[in-house]
Amino acid sequence: MQKISLDEILANIEQGICFEASHDDDFFIKIHEYVPVVCAAIHNGHRLRPALEENCLLTDKERLYEEDPHTATFIQSMPITLIGNDSRYEYDLNRGVENCVYESAWGKEVWKTPLTEAEKALSLEKHQRFYQVVKALISKLEKMFQAVIVYDLHSYNYKRHDQSFLFNIGIENLDIPRYNRQITHWKNALMRMKSSRLIPDVSVNHIFYGRGELLRFVREHFNNTLVMATEVKKIFMNEDTGQPYPKVIQALAKGFKEAITLNSQQFINDRSNLNFSHKEDVLSSTLPKNVIQFDQKLFKLLSKFELLTPINPINLEQEKRKFFKMNFSENPSFRYKPLTTDAHEFKANMYKLPIAEIEDVHIRQLYLDVIQAYSDKIDMLNTIGTDQFFFNSLRHFGAPNEKDIANAQFLLFGKTPNFGEEEIFDAAQAKDYFYEEGAQYGFNFNIELKENQAADAYVLSRRRKLLLKKSALFNKNRLNALLHHEIGVHVLTGVNAEEQPLKLFQLGMPEYTETQEGLAILSELQSGFLEVKRLRQLALRVMAVNSLIQGNDFKTTYVQLLENYNPDPNQLYYIVARVYRGGGFTKDYLYLSGFKRILQLQSKGRDLNNLFIGKTAIKYLPILNELVDRGMLNKVQHLPKPYLKPSEIDPVLQYLSQSLI
Repeated sequence: MQKISLDEILANIEQGICFEASHDDDFFIKIHEYVPVVCAAIHNGHRLRPALEENCLLTDKERLYEEDPHTATFIQSMPITLIGNDSRYEYDLNRGVENCVYESAWGKEVWKTPLTEAEKALSLEKHQRFYQVVKALISKLEKMFQAVIVYDLHSYNYKRHDQSFLFNIGIENLDIPRYNRQITHWKNALMRMKSSRLIPDVSVNHIFYGRGELLRFVREHFNNTLVMATEVKKIFMNEDTGQPYPKVIQALAKGFKEAITLNSQQFINDRSNLNFSHKEDVLSSTLPKNVIQFDQKLFKLLSKFELLTPINPINLEQEKRKFFKMNFSENPSFRYKPLTTDAHEFKANMYKLPIAEIEDVHIRQLYLDVIQAYSDKIDMLNTIGTDQFFFNSLRHFGAPNEKDIANAQFLLFGKTPNFGEEEIFDAAQAKDYFYEEGAQYGFNFNIELKENQAADAYVLSRRRKLLLKKSALFNKNRLNALLHHEIGVHVLTGVNAEEQPLKLFQLGMPEYTETQEGLAILSELQSGFLEVKRLRQLALRVMAVNSLIQGNDFKTTYVQLLENYNPDPNQLYYIVARVYRGGGFTKDYLYLSGFKRILQLQSKGRDLNNLFIGKTAIKYLPILNELVDRGMLNKVQHLPKPYLKPSEIDPVLQYLSQSLI
């Protein structure tokens, strides 16, 4: 953390310079963007000067009990924060200068020997410096924006009270007639903070009345600044031992970010000279350097990681010939290329990255989730060809649920229409069509024809490479559909990802497979080239994964699907091989479930544009929208042609698609 003098802090504020720094570590100030919103956690600190720590009668645990640990984390996402680093037992920033240094507190003597006048003077000097900064900051913001709102966040111990609420707002010293609308809105914003870990209830002037020095000082010196003094119950830690509960802290951090942006947007639009159309306008619009640096380090580590290529059997075609020769009576014995990646070293390097330095709670969560997803993938890579691979795949990709299976059975009911003889294209011919389609978008990429590949085509987006199965054959409709699937979505999202300031979207988010494949099947549908037999193929993949999960081996799954649904035996081999490769790869059920989820979003009128930013996932659409609105991510530049101008959809396909549950 950068240390600068008080004069430098005050000068930066006066000149409108964005910075983050501390003065001698006693408090921390961050200004990432000048907005009329200040968030303070003045009791967050635990530090005592060495001489005072030696003289203190209280244990660390006793001090922590009355401090407000982790409150800084709750406001970390906001662009302007003031954090107290020193313990309130050294000097209490929420008391006036005349009584901010305790001799006794909460019925306990604080010092072994009384503090000297010099020791008290140093503490008072720190207290005064903090309020000089508060005064300078709010003066600057009021001049810029006419009105300012301050969120003064604290926590409280609840076990000693008969009745307690998750949040308590202290309004005793506020001009209630003037600010009643903002107070009511803040209460409602806190009540919206619901999650599996939080059940919000809010009280006003219960236990905590808002009589603190920060509120008093601001009200005395400023006419157009509102201080929302708010306490949160210490459900995020064991109040007796100090043990934190990280998941609850994370939930509160996300909740406070949402509540503060909502409430401050209303305040700003009502009382300042600004008009924010989105609550995200309250937040910083610039990507912090530490996020960019973290992103680059993660990308450098993971950019060459590839899962699909290593799990393709090197003897896929050889085993196919044997499987058919033995009349489906013996399981294929797949072999794989030796690994060159040290999985343990890979994971260790990933977990060493300084993710805690990312302040925005949602951006940090994105990277945490990506790291966990790659950890799962590394476990899969490390167990290729073993039974453990299947369990690692289940952990990462999941398994089809009852609705997925019902949808698959629905699509497999009845027969595939037969359109007679069709023009057929081999992979070498198809290659030219793929290049032509890419040229229409302005995309440059390479195409390779590959043997021993279970998929007809797949894209290695970070390498700008499309792999076509050398033996693949396509009718005209299937080829056109594949153009829109592979080029119009997979290559397109790869190009879009390269145009973003963060490389995260080239790596891929958790659950991106379901979203990417759902968008790709949607593109096939909207192009007018999706066929019933393609939907049946997706359904067969679901049934193959379900059979794998039930414990059936390759040959049993193959024969059951062949007898029950009468697919093309040659194509069925590749469908089942895709599922059993590696030791049991459950990914393929996600094509149909992803298609269904994308259709559902579209039917609700949701804007899907930001899902094309890169390897994204539906789960993260709200944060993607936020980051685009904040200007941290670029608006998507390329969208699929069928998405922009859909073709007329065949009534049968329309019915089948709309019937998915």
